[in-house]
Formats: sequence, structure tokens, C-alpha cells
Amino acid sequence: MSRLLRGAAVAALTLAAVSAADAAGAQTYNRLVVFGDSLSDNGNLYLATGGTTPTSPPYYQGRFSNGPVFTERLGFTLTNFMGPVTGNINYAFGGARTDSQASPPGMRVQLAQYQGRGGVFGANDLVSILGGANNIFQGLPAAGASSNPQGSIAPVSLAAAADINFIVGNVAQAGAGTILVTNLPKLSLTPQFRATPAAPLADYAVTTFNGALLTGLNTTAAARPGTNIIMMDLFKVGDVIAANPTAFGVSNVTQPCFNGVTVCANPNDYFYWDGVHPTAAGHAVMARLANDYLYYGDLGSQTAVLGETAWRHREDALDGSTASLSGRDAWTAGTAISVAALVDRTKTDARGAIGEATSDGYGVRIALESGTETMKFGLAGSYRNADVDAGALNVDLDSFGLDIYGGWRSGDLFVNAAAGVAQDDFNDISRLTSLAPIVHTGSTRGVSTGARLQGGMWFDMGGVAVSPRAAVAWINSDVDGFVEQGPAAQYAYQDRSVQGATAEIALRAEGGIDRFHFFAEGGYRDSLSDDSDPVRTGIAGNPAQVLARNVDQPWGGQFLASAGIEGTVMDRLKVSIGYKGRFGDQADSHMGVVQLTLPL
Repeated sequence: MSRLLRGAAVAALTLAAVSAADAAGAQTYNRLVVFGDSLSDNGNLYLATGGTTPTSPPYYQGRFSNGPVFTERLGFTLTNFMGPVTGNINYAFGGARTDSQASPPGMRVQLAQYQGRGGVFGANDLVSILGGANNIFQGLPAAGASSNPQGSIAPVSLAAAADINFIVGNVAQAGAGTILVTNLPKLSLTPQFRATPAAPLADYAVTTFNGALLTGLNTTAAARPGTNIIMMDLFKVGDVIAANPTAFGVSNVTQPCFNGVTVCANPNDYFYWDGVHPTAAGHAVMARLANDYLYYGDLGSQTAVLGETAWRHREDALDGSTASLSGRDAWTAGTAISVAALVDRTKTDARGAIGEATSDGYGVRIALESGTETMKFGLAGSYRNADVDAGALNVDLDSFGLDIYGGWRSGDLFVNAAAGVAQDDFNDISRLTSLAPIVHTGSTRGVSTGARLQGGMWFDMGGVAVSPRAAVAWINSDVDGFVEQGPAAQYAYQDRSVQGATAEIALRAEGGIDRFHFFAEGGYRDSLSDDSDPVRTGIAGNPAQVLARNVDQPWGGQFLASAGIEGTVMDRLKVSIGYKGRFGDQADSHMGVVQLTLPL
């Protein structure tokens, strides 16, 4: 529960951040224009009928609900249809069909009136379009009485979908940047149709409409690439809400709060205000779902932590390989085996739309080294696990690595290099959607490669030896694309490569007596290049565009620190206990290592 609450808070804060107009690179919408029916009407029909429809109270200030509708909860203050066409404006009318019906104004008429008053669409505009239910409501009685009910209602649904697609096409052609098109919900779940003979036909009409709508939207999206057409799927999420209403803050999803005569005592516990219209609580759920669709490019960028964590694992493995050939002790001919166990914790600061993240992990490394007094080679296998908590996003990463390394040493001078590869398994990926507590899940795989070159020398300074050294490294982590599973906006993540080169300088000191000595090291590591791909996110089965978000790696500009103690026990077994830390402007990490080395 604490994780759910924390994740929900992070998701809410992220939405607030990306909604701000000055958020660099974020999804922003400067203006909202609404066309639709009673689900979007903020009082237009009430104004047009002189305050008679709907009766208010009990309806709230002309809304077909007991509070604001979902389009009013998207972060914009909307004027009615008589407001200035240059600002946020709502042209939706309760009872509106999708066609050119005169009264109440059909949705084609709404668009024509808006444009007739000089209304235009811009690249930063958000346009909400939702309709079609009234066409179906009015067509069901005749269809149900016919000899072929499905054959009778299908043309009604198809004509309504064609109207919506016509409106979307015209709005896109006029230059709108983003269009949110909402399909129709499952009518058999509403109090008006639940457990009635008309329910199956009503659902057939809706599915026919939704299928034709999606086909048309895909066609329009392909023809108008300058407009991002996003389809919000109300139908898909309906069963989830009905199965567990208390998770969404309501307890009654089967009955209307207002039965036409009396109002229930606890409206906030009801999802439906009347037979088909949601309560204010229901509209709040719709608005949260809309946010999951509207901000998918920014919310999806949180998956940057997948590649970044794999990249860090590969960096640690290369560090460990070269470190084993950089100590003060003289090399001896022969072969040795070493086993190391580690635990680590990393914290990454928030970066734009990407929230704060923590990674808790552990690992093991087994290495076999062999060589002479001047040349040495090694082969190491490693396993790393990281449990990454990035607020609304969580992932469990298993990395299986294999490294080869070798070095040359002449007196106090040494040079070594390492190269390796790892398979990265990203398991139990979970994203707490904007429609909390709905959590989407997924998994994917990746491959990380890298190489590191290090050189330095030792100076004896009266009981303590110091070694200045420098290193460069290149690492690439590829993460395969995947589609998350769940009933809200189903994000489709594209392949991504996290690639970069680093350079570092460090100073190591070693000293001690007899079989035991200490070591301490400090240094600075910075990025030479960051050639990482942007995070690219789409929505599965949706005409929405794949949006790209550039994300800077958090690993540039780090101070390095390590310390520990080493000793030989039982004459042959070398034991090392150490700490390694990295401290940067955007990320800190801490690692503890215990290593046992035994000559063979």
C-alpha cells in the first residue's frame, strides 16, 4: 500500500510537472477545444434551453452529472459555446448526434459553428472529440423491433463512426496538434442497459462503432502525420472498474444515484449519476484515464532507468576486472581463482519528466586468472540483480556477464584492459498508471557490451605506496522494445540503446604491515560522450504517434571514493573487504564488496 500511495503521488506530480507550459521538452497543450455530447457538455444545452435542460438541481449547473465533467478536469478552464474561439472553448451539447442535426447541434454542426466564428486550430492545441452514443440510443428501438436487429443497427453505428472520422480529418487538416478521440463504453455495464434484453444489441452497436472508428482513425493518422491522433479506450477499461469499483473510490456501479425522482444520500459512492451518465466521481476516473493517454510520451520516458541500470552493471563489471590487475602486490606466476560478493544501492535524482529512482541490488563474481610476473589474463563470470524503484515504475533486473581481461606490468608501471558482454533480463516491470490502482506489467531483454583501458604506475613513499592512474571506457546497453499489458493506455516502448564513453583519473594509496594492509582511492570520472537513443513511446493498437524524449545519462561528473582492507589468512587465502562510492550531481551509489582469492 505504501508503494501504491508513493507511486500515485509521483504520477500525480509528474502529470502536474509535464502540464506546465514551461516544462522543457514535455508534452504540453496550450489550449483545449471540445466537441461532443452530454459526456463533455459543461452547460451548453442548459444555456441554450434557458436553464431548463437538464433540470438543475439536481443536475449540477447544467452538467449531465452532479459535478464537473471529465473535459473540465484536464487542466483547462473552459468557456461555453458562446465564448471567444481563441481560448479554451467547449462546443459539446447534451443529446447531440454526430451528424448535422440542428437541435441540439450535431457534432458536424458544432465544428462548422466554431470555424464559422473564426475558430482555427494550432500545433499546440488539444481537441477532444467524443460522440456516437445518441445515434445508437435513437436507433436501438427500431433495430430491436426489426427482423434483423444487428443488420438494422450496424448502419447507424457505421454512419456515426464515419461522422467522427470526418470531424477528426477536418480538425487534423486544419492544423490541430493533438486530437483525443474517445470511443464508446460498454453499454451493458450502465444501469439503463444492465441485465436487460437490449444489452447485447447495445454492445454490438458499440463494438461496431468502435471498430469502424479505429479503422478510420488509423487512416487519418497515416494521411495527417502532423497531427497526433490519440484514441482513449473507454470500452477496454469498463470491465475492470465494474469488477473492483472500491479500488477507484466508488462502491456502486450497478445503480444510478438519481433515479429521476430522488437523489441518493451518498453520490460520491456511485459511479453513475443516472442511467448512462457518470457521477462527478466517475468523470474523475475518466479524466485520470485521459491523462494516461495524453502524457504517454513523458510518462513513458521513465523507462530510461532500464538501460541506465544495465549500463551501470556493465561499468561495474569492467571496473572490477581492471581493478584486479592494478594493485601494488607484485605478480607471481601461476593461476588463482577468486569469488566476490557485493551489495549496492544507487539513488538517481529526478530529471525533467523522469522521477527519482533508487536501485537496491546484490551480485556475485567468479574469476580465474593466470599469468607470469609481467603478463596476466583473466576470465570472469558475474551475476547482478537490481530492484529498481522509480516511483510509478518498478523493475527487477538480472544481468549475467562474461568478461575477459589482461594486463602487462613492468616494475612499477602497469597497463590493463577488459572487455565483456552481459545478457540483461528485465523482469516484473510494473507501471502504476495515472488511473491508479491499475498497474501495467511487462518484461523484456537486452544485451550490454563494453571495454575499458587503464594505465598507471606506483611510487613507494616510506611505508605507503601511491598510484596515479587514468582510464577510459566505452559501454553500450541495448534494451529490446516491449508492450506493457493492462487496461489503461497500453504503452509500446521501442528498442533503445544507452551508449556512452567515460574518462577518469584517480589516485590510489596502499600500506600496511605483515599480512594485512589497507587501501584507499579517490578520483573523478566524467562523460566523454553520450550517444544514447531517446526514449520512444507509443500506444499499442492506437493511432497515436511514437513520441521521442531525449534523456541525459545521470553518470557524468562523478567523484569516486573507495577504501578497504586486505589480508592473507591460512597462509594462502587472500581476503579483501572494501567499499566503493560514486557521488555525482544527479546520482550517488554505494557498494560493499567481499572477495576471496585462492592460488591454485
